[in-house]
Amino acid sequence: MFTVFRRELSQLVRLASPLLAAQVFTTGMGVVDTVMSGNYHADDLAAVAVGNSIWLPIYLFLCGLMIASTSMVARYHGARQPQQIVETVQQSLWLAMLVAALAMVLLCNVEPLLRLMQAEERLIGISSDYLAAVAVGAPGAALFASLRAFSEGMGRTYPFMFASLLAFLLNIPLNYALIYGQWGMPELGGAGCGWATAFSLWVQALVVLAYTSKPARYDQVRWHTGMGWPHPSRIWAIARLGVPIALAVFAEVSIFSVIALMLVPLGTLAVASHQIALSTSYLIFMLPLSLAQALTIRVGYFLGQQRQGHANAVAITGVVASILLALISMSLLLLFRHTVVDWYTTDPEVHLLAAGLFVWMACYQLPDHIQVSCNAILRGYQDTRVPLGLVLICYWLIALPLGYGAGVAGWFGEPMAAAGFWLALLVGLTGSCLLLGGRLLWLARQPLRPHA
Repeated sequence: MFTVFRRELSQLVRLASPLLAAQVFTTGMGVVDTVMSGNYHADDLAAVAVGNSIWLPIYLFLCGLMIASTSMVARYHGARQPQQIVETVQQSLWLAMLVAALAMVLLCNVEPLLRLMQAEERLIGISSDYLAAVAVGAPGAALFASLRAFSEGMGRTYPFMFASLLAFLLNIPLNYALIYGQWGMPELGGAGCGWATAFSLWVQALVVLAYTSKPARYDQVRWHTGMGWPHPSRIWAIARLGVPIALAVFAEVSIFSVIALMLVPLGTLAVASHQIALSTSYLIFMLPLSLAQALTIRVGYFLGQQRQGHANAVAITGVVASILLALISMSLLLLFRHTVVDWYTTDPEVHLLAAGLFVWMACYQLPDHIQVSCNAILRGYQDTRVPLGLVLICYWLIALPLGYGAGVAGWFGEPMAAAGFWLALLVGLTGSCLLLGGRLLWLARQPLRPHA
């Protein structure tokens, strides 16, 4: 058993490491946008932030949708069914392009939404220009997401890393040139970030397109040969598997935005301390998320080979690895919470509140790491609708109302402000961990179902 654990852990690390690096580069692009637009003008920084809050959920929905393709490709790869892989990739590309087309319509007509939000006129203008520019990159994002899913499903995660690195490196001079009007480029301010993002999305797409078009790198699978027309039944199969994943990703991300809005009436200190804890939490979450993506690939591959016992061994390895990662994260958060908070603020009141939130954050690392691994394994099993329901219950029906009661309404005495919401997140994530873990234990004992 230890030999299997060591071998599979090595494979998971091999798959997850490039995914982690790619996430770091992608996050770095957002940091560059924030810093450069902020140095240009505060209005442009605010406009880019508002625009990104509209674009990011769309992009995450697209990526979540394509996780279904990753799972299906991994299974067909294990089953040695190259023609099924080709059909899945081609039809997932059609689906991604449909989402991109709808996104372009929304992004180019966002002004009524911004007016509904009662945004200032200057902010509306800059945000609209930013999103119109990003819309040009939406088809590139669709191409990139679908081919990334193919590559990862085949067990090749390095192309995603290289494409993200190149996009990150190009994004810096592009932002500089287009925001400030350097090197003969027009001075576009915050809208320049949108054009830099669009260009970077197309660069990522073309890099992955060039790499995946070499059949020798993908066991002679020629996904681009004989590109077929859309097949509604195949697209529906991908969407049926992928939409619950995309909605689950959206539910997990959006709850933090809702919490931030609920904290606004409690004042700047509550919002600022929450934002510091949230930013740190996002950085830490890259580790279990990368491991989870590797688990979906590896579990799907062995299920495609009809080796359910080995797939379950991979699942055990992944959960144990996630527990070890969680214990390391907990220790580092508790030991260095004051040091990390010092990076964000010099205000003693904000520091005190944020450091207190880090204790709650440390407590929920264990259930959070386990639940994200269990959810990823279930995706490898192509089980997505029930997990979506469980996530919605734990986050939106338990954690959010409990957070409001503890943080704002004072159900348990004095309102705890941000700490009440983070306590509620601990409860919700623990519930999600138990329910998803129970679902996985049940499913792992069932006869293997035929894949989609």
